[in-house]
Amino acid sequence: MPSGKGQAIVTTTFADARKAYDSYGRLIQAPSYRKFESRVYVEHGLFDWLTIVGEGGYMNFHGAAASYDRLSLLIDEAKAGLPLSLRGPSGPRYEGLGLGALGARTRLFTWGDYIVSLQAGVRAASPAARRFLDMRDPVQADLRLLVGRPFEVFGLPAFIDAELGYRSRGQNGEEIRADFTAGFRPLAPVLILAQSFSAFAPRGGAAGLVAAQKFQLSAIYDATASLSLQIGAIAAVGGVNSPAERGLISALWWRY
Repeated sequence: MPSGKGQAIVTTTFADARKAYDSYGRLIQAPSYRKFESRVYVEHGLFDWLTIVGEGGYMNFHGAAASYDRLSLLIDEAKAGLPLSLRGPSGPRYEGLGLGALGARTRLFTWGDYIVSLQAGVRAASPAARRFLDMRDPVQADLRLLVGRPFEVFGLPAFIDAELGYRSRGQNGEEIRADFTAGFRPLAPVLILAQSFSAFAPRGGAAGLVAAQKFQLSAIYDATASLSLQIGAIAAVGGVNSPAERGLISALWWRY
């Protein structure tokens, strides 16, 4: 971002998962969940060569109890001589602050139309929230290399952006992250975004290898020079030992 310029993006996501990908990448039945997230992401150009980034959010998570949770409850009640419950145990629940993150991005060099940058940051959350986020430690490091390039498609503006990153210990261990974005403007006020988000944890603990692949398609409409509206959908299109999540997103972009 140019010095003194920036943008803020407020994103709302409704998502759920009723199935999961097993250790062979096959879809299987799994305890379902649904969640609502609202996040604020900010970028601000501190200098022409340094951009500060920050994020904060709120989360509401409702999960169904696994079948073995109900069986364990019935066994415990029988052993204690108590009446057996007609209703099973409640699943995991959380409502409150979600992720908080702070970092910085700097341009390393340009090569022709390519722009190469480096970004480093830290992520944090409360002990209660970390259970429902991709975090195991109170503070998590995120380091990534970014490469972007503008180009034209049939004379219309477009761009690509690729990010390769490392993230310290999450719920399933240290992770390799790979995010890709392609943008295309079929009309001056409309931007179409196709995005891929990949996570790979080679040492996933008891679960073994863990991998997740999500795809997001959205459209952004520039209502004014500084205000834009976004709507789209996201879905997990593959994975290993990971939920088959899907959802809808909406966002408000403000540039200054």
